[in-house]
Amino acid sequence: MKANFLKFITLIISVIGVILLVRVIQTDGDESAVSMIINYTMLILLVTVAITLIFSILNLLKNPATLKKTLISLAVFGIIFAINYMMAGDGAAYNGKHEVMLEAGTTSKLVDAGIKFSMTLGVIAFLLVVFDSVKSLVKS
Repeated sequence: MKANFLKFITLIISVIGVILLVRVIQTDGDESAVSMIINYTMLILLVTVAITLIFSILNLLKNPATLKKTLISLAVFGIIFAINYMMAGDGAAYNGKHEVMLEAGTTSKLVDAGIKFSMTLGVIAFLLVVFDSVKSLVKS
């Protein structure tokens, strides 16, 4: 029953998308037709994200052990981001011609913190892969 319902919903969404695509092609890319298909796509994206979040939160609430692990992981991510935010500079960002791309301030600091955070997570992931490889070599 659920599978048939989902197939029916998928069919409806697909037919609406095809109709909007045909309309865009027929109007030769008219702005109103293009904006309509963009709005439809954003609606589908928002509904999908909302459903995913709702079911993820419900699943976490049903399983306290998973909730505990998730909260610990989020706390570790928060701590790593806070450390990178404290280390980030808030100076202006310049391009190759020494023109200001990003003014000094909070936005510049957040961008720098995000870059440092990504690099830190990459280094941690690399070290964990190396550690796992060494550990598996030692076991065998």
